[in-house]
Amino acid sequence: MTFRRHRSSIVAIVGLVLLIAFYWYQQPLILSEFGIRTLSNQGTTLALAAMAQLIVVLTGGVDLSIGAIVGLSNAIAATYMGTSPVGATAVLVLTLVAGTAAGLVNGIVVAYGRIQPIIVTLATLYIYSGFALIIRPEPGGEVPRFYAHGLTGSWGYLPFSIVTLLVVVGLVWLPIMRSRVGPAIYAIGDNPGGAHMSGINVNRTLLFAYAAAGLLAACSGLFLTAQTTSGDATIGTTYTLNSVAAVVFGGAVLGGGRGVALGPIFAAYFISIIISVLFASGVSPFYQNVFEGGILILVLAFGNLWTLRTRNWLTLLRN
Repeated sequence: MTFRRHRSSIVAIVGLVLLIAFYWYQQPLILSEFGIRTLSNQGTTLALAAMAQLIVVLTGGVDLSIGAIVGLSNAIAATYMGTSPVGATAVLVLTLVAGTAAGLVNGIVVAYGRIQPIIVTLATLYIYSGFALIIRPEPGGEVPRFYAHGLTGSWGYLPFSIVTLLVVVGLVWLPIMRSRVGPAIYAIGDNPGGAHMSGINVNRTLLFAYAAAGLLAACSGLFLTAQTTSGDATIGTTYTLNSVAAVVFGGAVLGGGRGVALGPIFAAYFISIIISVLFASGVSPFYQNVFEGGILILVLAFGNLWTLRTRNWLTLLRN
């Protein structure tokens, strides 16, 4: 049962292992304490953003505002956090509330406005990006040193970023998925009409899913703030499409109803490390985007082929 549930994640897991092995061949020090911490920090922001995207994808939608919420959270944190522990804690909570509220607005319009999620979140992308620019017109700001080190440092070979990711999974993702809301999210993505007929409150579940996505995107923005120790209203732009790519590469189905967090998390680290691997391989910066896109197309195609064959094997076994 566990293998069947996570089989869609195998391609992302194997892909990341092979990528790191190749990177280690190019740069042996990448598996040192510093190297492991660097790799972990590189991918954690996208891993959190991918979890945010996944929870919306499971309902059958796509959230184009994820990157904007990441940028807004980064702008709020870097602008107002200051250097005192009390102020930093207050702003951290404020940022999480702001991200949740942004996701909730998306959910309200999608659920009660009956507008396609991709259209709603495209509009709110501009709104949240605008708010971020109002708060942080120019790059800058600061965060406490203890905050940055507490999220991006390491204890030996254990990066604090991995601990941060596990804490978010344990405190946010697992409670949602193991509550009554989790199966409802999968049911809505698989068959909205059937979910409604079975007694699931579709609108309330959508509100919860989008609010949770906003919360996870805010967590992503807060980690990004610790990583960069500054704010930039436009810094979240790349995380929207990359989060979608991580979700698909991780085995989730864009139509909704299928997917687990494990695959997108591994896929997020894969996508985040590609540029470093290409640089270590001597690929010119002018061609890195071309190579990155080509690699993603190949692994996504292979992932879809794997999913199709696995599904056919399971069908044969049932028969």
